[in-house]
Parts: sequence; structure tokens; C-alpha cells
Amino acid sequence: MTRFFRCLSAFVVVILLVSPTVWGQSRSGTLQMIGVPPDVQGGSYDSSSGVFTADVSDIPEAYIQVTFDDLRITGQELEWHTKDEQLTFSQSVKVWREDLELDADWLHYDSAAEIMTVRGAVKVTTEDAVIYADELVYSEETDEALFTGNVIVDFEDGELKGEKFLLRVEEKTMQFFGPFQGTFQSNSK
Repeated sequence: MTRFFRCLSAFVVVILLVSPTVWGQSRSGTLQMIGVPPDVQGGSYDSSSGVFTADVSDIPEAYIQVTFDDLRITGQELEWHTKDEQLTFSQSVKVWREDLELDADWLHYDSAAEIMTVRGAVKVTTEDAVIYADELVYSEETDEALFTGNVIVDFEDGELKGEKFLLRVEEKTMQFFGPFQGTFQSNSK
């Protein structure tokens, strides 16, 4: 179970990076629209509302990318409310970090509430495991990651399946709700 906890902890590290520190002014990064032909408008910024929007979903091979030193987020649609630091990526969302990859249909971060929500075909890949779920909600305030809907955790020594799983990061505890099942291999000699 140690490997299982390590892989989930690695995921939470990436979640912690998508916080006010990342989206605020204390770090710098880049925003790019890649694969957009020069004569096609892919995005716009309304300075009065402070909202940047981009949609490249109709352009084959195009995507929007936000990059920091150790973190990269891509998708085909982006809505970034710069005044209240709310960011929503959708369609083919990917998050990369050296030790972790996340794939989903939709990602929203609300810095005021300190909550990140990831939905739709959620897949988290680490060195030790692959985690699937319909939704993941992470609260910075409580330091909890809640995986819900068709949760599957594949790791070297087994697999866990269920509908609701809570990881309390600081406490290093895992809670399984409702019916859950697992298969494990014993490495005893």
C-alpha cells in the first residue's frame, strides 16, 4: 500500500502547484496557442472584465498551453478570469510534470475557494500507478483529494475499484466509501 500512497501523494503535488502561487504574480510562465494558422483568431482578451478566452477545438492539431518551469497544462478551450484567478480548461486537457501526467475532459481551478475540480475520463499516471475516476476534487483548505465515480487504481501489486475514495494528504490516510474491492499479489517468500 506504500506505493499506492506514494502515487496519490505525487498527484497531490501537482494539484498544489495549481494554486494561487502558480496563477498569481509570484511565478511567471507562458501562454501559447500552438498550431493556429496566422489568419485564424483563436483567442481574445476583454480587459474590462479581465477574461481571456481561447477555443482551438475546430483547428486540427491545435492546442492551448500554459507552461511554468516544472508544470505544463494543455487543452483546446480555455477561459481564464484573471481578476478573480479562476481558470477553466476543457477538451483534451493534459497536465504534465516530471513525475506525473493527468488527462481529463475538463479542469477548473478557483483560487478564492482554493478548490480544483477535474472531470470526465480522469486519468492520473505516476511511476507507481494509474488512477481512473469520473471526477476529482481537491481542496487546499482541507488538503483532501476526493475521487468519485468508477474509481480504479492500478498499481504493480494489485488493483482497487470503487465509487468514492478520499485521500487526506497531511494525515496520510485513505478512506474508501461504499462498496470497494481490490485484488493484490503477495510478494512473500
